[in-house]
Amino acid sequence: MNEPDSRITLTLRGEHAKKGVSLDAFDGFITHFTTALRRHYRASKSEPPRRAGHPVTADKLATAFRLVEFKVGSGIAVLKPPLTDGDPGLGLASEVPTLAWGNLGSLLAAAESGEHLDDDVVEELEAAAKCLGKEGSFFVDYRSGDMARTHAFDLPEIARLRAPQVIETSRQHTITGSLHAIDLEPDHVAIRAASGMDWRCRYPDDLEQRVLTLVGKRVWARGAGKTTSPRVGTLDVVEIHPVAEYEQTALFTGAPLPLEQLMERQAIRGPQGLAAFADPEWEPDDESERFLEAIFAENE
Repeated sequence: MNEPDSRITLTLRGEHAKKGVSLDAFDGFITHFTTALRRHYRASKSEPPRRAGHPVTADKLATAFRLVEFKVGSGIAVLKPPLTDGDPGLGLASEVPTLAWGNLGSLLAAAESGEHLDDDVVEELEAAAKCLGKEGSFFVDYRSGDMARTHAFDLPEIARLRAPQVIETSRQHTITGSLHAIDLEPDHVAIRAASGMDWRCRYPDDLEQRVLTLVGKRVWARGAGKTTSPRVGTLDVVEIHPVAEYEQTALFTGAPLPLEQLMERQAIRGPQGLAAFADPEWEPDDESERFLEAIFAENE
């Protein structure tokens, strides 16, 4: 990426962004804005959202911007690509210096086209705007080479990006995934499916001991439930079992055996021909005879 041709300008507006931005408001905005970008990146890769904590390397690369200028007006922050030469803190950024640029471009393209964003992304964008106070909003001007995108994010526009909630009635589900405890709800468990869907599970008293012994293991469960968001569902468990662990059986020997020994084990005395594969109780008809004739003809 050619640095002079790549620039992002964030214009922040709101009661906390007049003739500059208060530090608390700016800190809150940046935190939620970068979290929205990281969650958009993970959603685009079909990866489950991460809990709050130190971001992993890929998440850092998805928001690897440099603040190079701040102007007074409302609050105008100018970002550029990261410096990668001799900067060990960015790790793989030296190999993927444009990932953050592409990630933000993807978010803006989705917003411009009216595409609904992941709920987690919308919530963070909404929180970023609210950090700027009453009537908070922000405007993104994105320049990368010959590509230019602009988009204004205020609360009504952000709400438009949220996918409409589908009210689903409870129905029978059979799900498979990893059973884990929910930190904030000690008496509840959840099953995280391979898709990243988290099923919050309730269970009757008679299943409590079984459920507790299965925490941390792969299970399958059946019960009545429904999805409450694109990534969360609820399930009233009536049946739960561990998924059988894969076991390598002694189907094959480690060392090859002589052909004579294999023939002796299978009672083979010589060439068998195609007739050996026929069912002795099978009564051929004209159609099957023609089929066998065609096979023999191909093998002559």
